[in-house]
Amino acid sequence: MFRSALSRLSCVLLIAFALALPLRVRAGGAEVSEAAATAPARIREPDRFTDPVSLQGQRARGLYFNGPMMKRLGVKGIIRTVKGANLDAVVLDIKDGEGRVTYDTKIEAIVPQKRVFVKDFAAFVAELKAAGIYTIARVVCFSDPNLPRADHSRAVLDNRPSHAGRIWADTGHRNTWLDPYNERNHELIASIARDVESFGFNEIQLDYVRFPVDEATVFAHFPAQVDKPRREVILSMLRRVDAAISIPINTDVFGLTALRVGDPAGLGQSLEDWVPHVEVFSPMLYVNGMKTWVSGGANRAERLVLAAMSKLRERVGHGPVLRPFLQAFANGADYYTPAFIAEQIRGARNAGSDGFLFWHPGSNYGLVQAGAAGPARALMPFPLGERQAWREQAWRDGLPWGQRAQFEAEVAAAKQREQSARDKAADSSSAQR
Repeated sequence: MFRSALSRLSCVLLIAFALALPLRVRAGGAEVSEAAATAPARIREPDRFTDPVSLQGQRARGLYFNGPMMKRLGVKGIIRTVKGANLDAVVLDIKDGEGRVTYDTKIEAIVPQKRVFVKDFAAFVAELKAAGIYTIARVVCFSDPNLPRADHSRAVLDNRPSHAGRIWADTGHRNTWLDPYNERNHELIASIARDVESFGFNEIQLDYVRFPVDEATVFAHFPAQVDKPRREVILSMLRRVDAAISIPINTDVFGLTALRVGDPAGLGQSLEDWVPHVEVFSPMLYVNGMKTWVSGGANRAERLVLAAMSKLRERVGHGPVLRPFLQAFANGADYYTPAFIAEQIRGARNAGSDGFLFWHPGSNYGLVQAGAAGPARALMPFPLGERQAWREQAWRDGLPWGQRAQFEAEVAAAKQREQSARDKAADSSSAQR
């Protein structure tokens, strides 16, 4: 009798367990749960790292301005320069390649590096945005000619016995570097990112997000080194910055990184790994620095941009915004005319890029204005095609539940503004006829 009762109890428990399991149904030959079969497509748990890029940001076409030029031109001069080129975005230095911090920072480690070119960045950014300019803050990360000298505990050191205790410098510019393994340096970058967000920037752009690589690195010693691949070290830094802010992250990367899968050069730049944390990629595609990759023949700059951005789009898919840095200086160009500007823009568009940026180290853009407002005018803005709908769905699903309605309202408003602009342009064109 005891066995019979136990048997009945076992049956009851088995039935109860079976009922508690979700029903399995067949869908197209594959077995899925009833919940999955009836749920709307792409529903998933919110992702705290989701930072949507606005419609304007996805199509952003812009110019880089260094600190001295920000001060010289002022906000109104920058607006005139950008709009004179038929563009709609700016990249502004917050921490530059000379180690200068262009705002009145309160971050103790970099206070000695302050060169305040803009006294009130929040007001500066607000005026740019009011003029319809998309704002991007550039932060140079690990390359720094000042902080490693001031604080050796953060620095890459020289491992030669005759240089004991000295900081290491690269071959090209004799520049010093912060140790990418050092988590204090990661937190420094995250702190600067918080300041950037507080100023109201639409996006942060991280430059020199890598390890140093040149012939002198055989003498480089990384004091904080751990047993972890370089690509994972850089990824952990990006994750920390992403957790610290709620605006999109853009990364400047070597042009070759767009063409090479993985991280063969040891830069720590493995772009596929970065996709969960980086919304925008900006490979630096300058014929001046990539002479051996596309050589000879006509339209060399166009072919370089087309090859690199096509390859990168194939690798990362629809999600990331691709916005290459293009060349706005004469060095290395076969010719430096408005046609050179236009062919780079055409290459970016035909490769599936979403927008583009132009780089001149001195922020002088007369030729870009001639090219972008002239022969390249009809190429802009770039079509987003199915990428736009794919991103909207992915970003909506990734946002916390309470933010989704606001996101949908912002998307609808952006589309309405875009349609109004098209209607206005059409009316203007009709009137001119």
